[in-house]
Amino acid sequence: MAAQCGGRHPGGVPARWRGGNDRLDHRLRAYLWHAVLRTLSRGFDGRGLRPTSVDRTVMRRVTKAIPGILFDFSGIRTGGGVQLALNFLDSVFSREWPGVRLFVLLPDSGELARYPLKIPASHQLRCPSALLHRAWFERTTLQSFIRANGIVVIKTLFGAGLPHGRDVTSVVGVAYPIICYPESPYWRYLPWRAAMRQRIKNAVRRRRLLAADRVLVETPVMQRRISAHCGLAMARVAVMPPAPSDYLRASSREYPVAAPLTFLFLSGASPHKNLWRLPAVANYLIAAGATGCFRFLISCERGALARELNEHALAAAHFDFRGAVASRDIQTLYDEAHVMVNLSDLESFSNNYMEAWKARVPLLVSDRDFARGICGESAVYCEPHDVEQVATRMLAFLRGEVDVHRLVSNGAARLRQLGNQDRRMDHIRALLLSCVAGGDAAC
Repeated sequence: MAAQCGGRHPGGVPARWRGGNDRLDHRLRAYLWHAVLRTLSRGFDGRGLRPTSVDRTVMRRVTKAIPGILFDFSGIRTGGGVQLALNFLDSVFSREWPGVRLFVLLPDSGELARYPLKIPASHQLRCPSALLHRAWFERTTLQSFIRANGIVVIKTLFGAGLPHGRDVTSVVGVAYPIICYPESPYWRYLPWRAAMRQRIKNAVRRRRLLAADRVLVETPVMQRRISAHCGLAMARVAVMPPAPSDYLRASSREYPVAAPLTFLFLSGASPHKNLWRLPAVANYLIAAGATGCFRFLISCERGALARELNEHALAAAHFDFRGAVASRDIQTLYDEAHVMVNLSDLESFSNNYMEAWKARVPLLVSDRDFARGICGESAVYCEPHDVEQVATRMLAFLRGEVDVHRLVSNGAARLRQLGNQDRRMDHIRALLLSCVAGGDAAC
């Protein structure tokens, strides 16, 4: 009979819906038979097919029986993760998701909160920012939402995951290097109260990760560190490299001969980014005779470095603060940049690296295992807490002593290894649909 119906169930259920879900088959057949009986009893003019309260009840149950996937962006409010999340959302809704319904959890503030989702309002949730409100939300509203909509898989793009029942599969993308770098110099320069708060937060994140069914990281370095410092078996941690943003293209500008040379710092002012070292670096460059030959272009507010620049008017004149830049507008900064600088103590797979490769801008980065593992021969390295060394590396760019063409070419080669947003989304889609079906697709 199935063969005669072109792969359909005798009751008219598409084959892809069956998957062993007898309750779904039964409810659809019941609804169809109910509609047929009403049509026969009221005539064949179509008026008998208007929905009744029974129809609505049956269809609500049928809809609930169709499994749901929840995409969790609740932990992404600022930084490079926003840009990747926007690219991810663009890709999600450009694909078919047979036999499942999609739901989205967004933060209640920031650029992501304003994303124009192409799904019904009933398929969306906004997560509160305040800690206590979020904790209450996750234990009450969110759990009710998961049960009411038959959600069977949660995909956290970046975060530690969400609380969930045993009948829900949690796939968590982790970009928290802070939880697996206890030896980082970052901790030495952090005030002890802030360090204590951060360690407590890290402990909570590790506990959440242990509840995840699958953990996705961006590099083999993160895979090893997450496994070692969070107690996760290597088999549960898979490497899925990121893809460069679709919001960026190669800059058409040539590397300049005349000053000033623009060093781009595209990040917030969090302590681990080490922007607070820049005033001292600027003073060193000035003392070396580079006054007026360089510019620090920074995507944060002037107030972030106000204390460090106080009483250093000459150094301050070399800073260009632009404030936060929308993800879709970062091209404007790369069009002005000659060198991308990342002095961070902690990164997973910084957007800066991929963006610089794509924009064909050379890199000056911190000498850390994550940076060397990602950038290889596409960057110049420095110790971010050694002001003299950072300034010396910058002077090498200013004096034309760096083979910029080699760095850019090596970056382009590494970029080609990453693929693109479409390819990455195809892998994630296959993985999530496999989880819905109870399979075990490889990452």
